[in-house]
Amino acid sequence: MDDRALYQAILGLQAPWQVAQVALRMEPGEVEVWVAAAADAAFGCPECAAPSPIHDHVERRWRHLDTCQFRTVLCARVPRVRCPTHGVRTTRVPWAEVGSRFTLLFERLAIAWLREATPSAVARRLGLSWDEARGIMARAVRRGMARRQPAVVPHLGIDEKSFLKRHQYVSVVVDLDGARILHVADDRQAVSLAPFFQGLSDRQRSGITAVAMDMWEPYRKTLRMHVPEADAKIVFDKFHVM
Repeated sequence: MDDRALYQAILGLQAPWQVAQVALRMEPGEVEVWVAAAADAAFGCPECAAPSPIHDHVERRWRHLDTCQFRTVLCARVPRVRCPTHGVRTTRVPWAEVGSRFTLLFERLAIAWLREATPSAVARRLGLSWDEARGIMARAVRRGMARRQPAVVPHLGIDEKSFLKRHQYVSVVVDLDGARILHVADDRQAVSLAPFFQGLSDRQRSGITAVAMDMWEPYRKTLRMHVPEADAKIVFDKFHVM
């Protein structure tokens, strides 16, 4: 198996994409894997999927998982198509998300690390900037939110978390049974929670049976506005009761 066939297999590339060239650059310690589409490949508009002629190509590079001790970079001249409706658009590639300069497999590795350490620590260990690590995390959150299915969550927890200095807060809503965060918003006002409850269906709001929270009045006000029989469902936490 030659180097192109090896990377074709381990990258899982499928038609019309194929590995065209593999270049080992010893001085910078880098492997460049050049990927190209077949000459007769047809592409559609990334917005509406309408078949569209190729307008031109733009060169892009993505950080991939390291090959042994060498940093690995995927390179490709990505087609831009001319859609009658949306104009010139860059086509999507199967190995990376739109707007990312990292492959999905590299982002998966970074996300695994981000579950164990801070963005700053992950950035140091993987050779990223802080903004790049945060960007990977933000894209992961967006993908997770897009996959979330509407469901009744009977037991909610609401609390504010302070950060930095001068009493800056965020409001957090959590699913107490599923141990997952459902909503994060700036400040701790009534309007901080309103978008979460406004996004619930009548069935979801009626399905709330208990909300654990402190005695902060703006939170109570929001619950009374959006949750049926809210006063009977509010459960003050023991710390604030005492």
